[in-house]
Amino acid sequence: MVERFGALSLVMLNDTPLSPAWRLNFLANFFTGPVYRELEQRTGLSRAEFVILFSLSQRSGLVARDICLVTGLPKNSISRAVSTLLARKLIERRPDAGDKRAKLLALTAEGRALLDQAVPLFEARQSAMRAALTAEEAAQFDALLAKMIDAMPGWVGAE
Repeated sequence: MVERFGALSLVMLNDTPLSPAWRLNFLANFFTGPVYRELEQRTGLSRAEFVILFSLSQRSGLVARDICLVTGLPKNSISRAVSTLLARKLIERRPDAGDKRAKLLALTAEGRALLDQAVPLFEARQSAMRAALTAEEAAQFDALLAKMIDAMPGWVGAE
């Protein structure tokens, strides 16, 4: 590991008061950076555009604000990505019958097809990352992540 990341990385990953948080960030960066670069090369989708498509594949009829809340991405990034996806006809927007100001978003068939090409990139990267874990360790890791996420209301406001 020293050869690839340097001695400083070992210190930061193991020997500082911030090592646990640094490890999470380290994994996230080495997961997302390469996969989003490959995604953009293959499909032309940016991170925010993929996030919108994936979110809409889980629940249609979201508004941009919903996507910001579930992803933590800034409103301006989501807004730009929505405009791009609309122009590419990968999503559609319609008014909300209950709130005329709200614009509900949904995948188009083209958006679904592009998402179907993109998700396997993430699945392959995720499998490679988790290959170091046994099935029991992977389940424990998932449970620990879920526990930290469930506790977010207690620490998110600490900003």
